[in-house]
Parts: sequence; C-alpha cells; structure tokens
Amino acid sequence: MSEFTGYAPGVPCWVDVSTPDLDASTDFYTELFGWTAVFDESEDYGGYGNFHLHGKEVAGIGPVYQEGMPAAWNTYICTEDVAKTTEMVRNSGGTIVAEPMQIMNEGRMAAFMDPAGAYICAWEPIDKMGARLANEPGTLNWSELITRDTFSSKEFYGDVFGWTAASRPMDDMEYTTFAENGHVMAGMMAMPDALPVDVPSYWLAYLGVDNLDAALLESARLGAAQMVGPTEVPGMGNFAIITDPAGATVGLWESTP
Repeated sequence: MSEFTGYAPGVPCWVDVSTPDLDASTDFYTELFGWTAVFDESEDYGGYGNFHLHGKEVAGIGPVYQEGMPAAWNTYICTEDVAKTTEMVRNSGGTIVAEPMQIMNEGRMAAFMDPAGAYICAWEPIDKMGARLANEPGTLNWSELITRDTFSSKEFYGDVFGWTAASRPMDDMEYTTFAENGHVMAGMMAMPDALPVDVPSYWLAYLGVDNLDAALLESARLGAAQMVGPTEVPGMGNFAIITDPAGATVGLWESTP
C-alpha cells in the first residue's frame, strides 16, 4: 500500500457518488468494499461524507443536487487553476454546470459538461489533494469516458487538460487512451449501440476488487444489478459493470497479478 501525496494537473484525483438515498448507498459501498464512511455534521458540508480505506480517504458520497436527479459517480480532474480551466472549457465548447466555488479550505471546484454531454468536475486542491490511495483494491483504478462523439472529445480534453489521445482497435471497436505528460491515466470508447438513445455520454469510474467473481456475487446480494461482464482484458485484468441499488453505474476491476 502506497499513499499518494499529490496529483499532477490533468490527472483524475477524486471520485464521489451522488445519491438520493445516502443511508442505503453508504451501507452498500461500505459492505462491498470494506470502507468506513465519515460524515461531517456541519451544515457547511451539506451531508457530504468521505469513504476511508485503511484510514485514508479514497472516495466521497453526497446527496443529489436536486430532487429527481439520478444517482451517479462523478470524476474530478486535478488542476492548478480552476478558474482558468473553466474558461478553457467555455472556449472549447463545453457547458459550465457550476462556476468555480470554494469548498471550505479543502480546495476549489467547478463542474461542466463536455461538448458530447458528459459531466465532469475540476478540482484545485488546497488542503485536500484528492484520494490518498489509488490503483489497488477498494480504490479508483481507472477512469473511462463513454461518449457519443469520440472526435470532439479528443479535441476537447486535449485543449482543456492537455491530454494526448492514442486510438487502437480492440475486438470489434476502437479504444482510445488519454495520456497526461506521457502517463496513460484514462480511456475512451464510443457509446455501445445496445444502450438506449436517451443515455447521455458519461464518465465511468472503475473501482478495484481482489476477486471479481466474489465481488459480483456480493454486489448482487446487496441489491446491485450486473450490466456488463465479467470481461477479460488480456494481460491486464478482468472487469464488470454494475448498477448499484440507487441506480448509479460503476465499474469493478480485478487486475492481473
């Protein structure tokens, strides 16, 4: 186990789940991943809490912003200047959902949608850098954009975060990886035809597990529905995608030893 001490700009640094049922979602994820949930009762935090693993923050949880919104996992990209990032989003065809705001003394964030409609956040750390653990079971292992417009997405994320895109065939589709300063840290694929036309582009968080089959059985026992997989990525690992009891979609990833 290695603890992160900081993230480079342009790297996914945090994920959280927005849910209409905080208690049920908290119970689901603490049981599935062995997390401990810590909530600050102050009104300033608005019911937001943090999931801890081995005493370290690894993800967050909070209520949906307004009644009727669906549950969802949200991805945050590290930035040195969230105001500058917001302007770059605006100038690159994105839509600002939330202007830069101060979150206590933890950092500054903004939320936006890319030109294809995928929701994503930017995070400028002050005291809170993001997840303290990653790339191991019970933590964020991979971030993936499922989009209806791969071409505009390559341009947008290149302009806003400086990402370099590289595409290659994978089975019967094309898969794109995004690299920041030569380091591959996110992926992208076209929206599968099997999904309904009203499903918007979205970012998918993959959380690590020790044993994928066991995690799928446990998630089903806890009320989740299996959407995809298990599927092998040769030489890398196995994944599946589930919908939690509140309706949020999340990936499970078992790395190859």
